[in-house]
Amino acid sequence: MSGRSSLSGIGSVEKTGKGAWRIRVALGKDPVTGKYRKSPSRTVHGTKSDATKALMEYRAELMDASAVKPSDITVGDYATRFHEEREHEFRSPLAWNREAYEIKRIVAAFGAYRLQDLDTFTLRSAYSRMRKEGASESSLHRVHQKLSQIMNQAVDDGLVIKNPCSPISIPRPKPKERHSLTIDEAQRLNSVLLELPASAPRCAVLLALHTGMRRGEVLGLTWEHVHFDKRKLFVAQQYASDKVPRDPKSKKSKRWISLDNEVVAYLEEWKRVQKAELDARKRRLEGEDTDAIAIPQTEKSPVVTNAYGGYYDPDIFGRWFREFCVENGFGEQGRAIRYVDSHGIPRIKRTGYEGLKFHELRHTQATLLISNGADIKTVQNRLGHSTAALTMDIYAHAIEQNDREAADEIGELLGGE
Repeated sequence: MSGRSSLSGIGSVEKTGKGAWRIRVALGKDPVTGKYRKSPSRTVHGTKSDATKALMEYRAELMDASAVKPSDITVGDYATRFHEEREHEFRSPLAWNREAYEIKRIVAAFGAYRLQDLDTFTLRSAYSRMRKEGASESSLHRVHQKLSQIMNQAVDDGLVIKNPCSPISIPRPKPKERHSLTIDEAQRLNSVLLELPASAPRCAVLLALHTGMRRGEVLGLTWEHVHFDKRKLFVAQQYASDKVPRDPKSKKSKRWISLDNEVVAYLEEWKRVQKAELDARKRRLEGEDTDAIAIPQTEKSPVVTNAYGGYYDPDIFGRWFREFCVENGFGEQGRAIRYVDSHGIPRIKRTGYEGLKFHELRHTQATLLISNGADIKTVQNRLGHSTAALTMDIYAHAIEQNDREAADEIGELLGGE
């Protein structure tokens, strides 16, 4: 006997005797057990070529029996497949996960409908109901945009004749006015940071205040991308909530940012302190019975390191930042809840924080620059926005104030005052 041969995921052909073959079709992985399944076997008489041909016919037979007719495909099934097939299109898993949230809402609202049965009247009624149930215009806009994208794909696939979302318009709500520090508050924060000893989290705050970098960009910055001689840094990656170093938010987010002398001096001092701290911790750990290790500083090291030389956990940093703001008068914390965790360790959970948020340092950067006459293109490039229009849309309040001052100035000039 020549044994069994496999046909690349289709199934197997196994010789069982003279001119006799056993064929089985591969049915894929069982979603419950995780094991690969195969069809019941069939015996074929003839040559191996006959057996292979019979295997292909058997596979086609099984596929026909289990196939779903295009007219029976539901919105839920199609939306789920739409999302799964798009994973490679996203630069960040976070963006793909955000789409998953919209898909989940679409499936909950329209999943049971067949693609061909979903009409504009049904959508209008559903949106009206969702509004009464408390859905915001922003969330409805996102759901509608994603559903429209899905139904456009269904049109392209020939599953529906037209997109029922097209006649409906749910405009994107105007962005809320961004909160930012006043010039006096920004100067006070800057002074607080410079008066305290250099540290990793304080360095993160100073960088955000002076550059407008996003939190993930600050936490993902490594020393190799800080160019002291040029007084510049390059945003090459981010370290965000998924805690994996990866490309920034968009292509435009990869950018050079010029640094002022104050920040350059701070970074030089912090790099020296960081090296000394990591070297000291490494020597200390070597004399202890522990599996913990300290990573020596290299050009690949994050600028904002944790105590062991690795990337600083975004969640831990978020808690540190809130405590820092409370301690220095930039925020207030609600009541403290004391409890004991599952390991018997006493914990304190604080609720109701109100005050400065880290992302508002980015808004502070933009607002102060625009208010002091920086052109929109410069601000766009510094913040890493995809377009200047986006910058203008987000910071319309600062631009409007500049326009008011410009009107008064031109009035004074023309009036000769």
